[in-house]
Amino acid sequence: MVTQLFNQPSYLETFGLKEPPYSTNPDERFLYLTDNHQEAAAMAVRVIQDREGGALVYGEKGTGKTTILRRLHSEMSALPDRFHVARIETGDHCPTPFQLVKEAVESFGGECRGNNRKVRFDQLKALLLEDYKAGITPVVLIDEAQQLEARALESLRGYLNFETASEKVLQIVLFAMPNIVRKLAYVPSLRNRLVKTRLAPMTRPEIEEMLRWRFAQAGGKLFPFESQAIDTLFELAQGNPRTTCGVARLALEVSASRHSPITPAIIREASEKRFLD
Repeated sequence: MVTQLFNQPSYLETFGLKEPPYSTNPDERFLYLTDNHQEAAAMAVRVIQDREGGALVYGEKGTGKTTILRRLHSEMSALPDRFHVARIETGDHCPTPFQLVKEAVESFGGECRGNNRKVRFDQLKALLLEDYKAGITPVVLIDEAQQLEARALESLRGYLNFETASEKVLQIVLFAMPNIVRKLAYVPSLRNRLVKTRLAPMTRPEIEEMLRWRFAQAGGKLFPFESQAIDTLFELAQGNPRTTCGVARLALEVSASRHSPITPAIIREASEKRFLD
């Protein structure tokens, strides 16, 4: 019985899918880039390549911040002769400047040797300068950056002081919820150094295109959503891609069990099986 419970979802066979198309995990293979997402990713890339120092990508939960972060991390990690990338998965891991510098050193593959902030700061600086002299751009990607306290955010300004006469040594990209804007108001020395892009909810056409693209990406051929069902899904999820995919996944299950196309009624039934906010 347990083995049967953990079989692949039955709807995969029904719709000719190789894998679930609407997983809410931040899988970069299923990252559908709207113009807004492309703008955010391109902005981060430009800041990194031009060694401008700091960038901020922010938006509500479920708008694709972590998936963009993972795409950037993946692409830079594949180019070790050009980039040395560190990833801090959540600002909650480093609420103080002391813990933040430790997390940065360790994320770059170093081992903290000091028990005070200055020693750790000097160790990070030496690591970054070693990369820079080798022609490698060190980059820190910080997810859930809104969880950083003001003192930790202020310390990032010090990291951006690692610079030559013409460019920043370290590049920092923050990914955060919109409330980081309020926090940054108390850290103007950092805020003024950041280039920013906000991820907005998707439009109705973008939602449909994302659903179709992800369905095809998973091997599907005959797209099962009625147009009115997508209207209903857009209305319920308010253009949030994670919520949209969560409901769409459940709708596939209901649809397969009924041997029916996905109708507005099925979308409403599926939406009752999960929280929408």
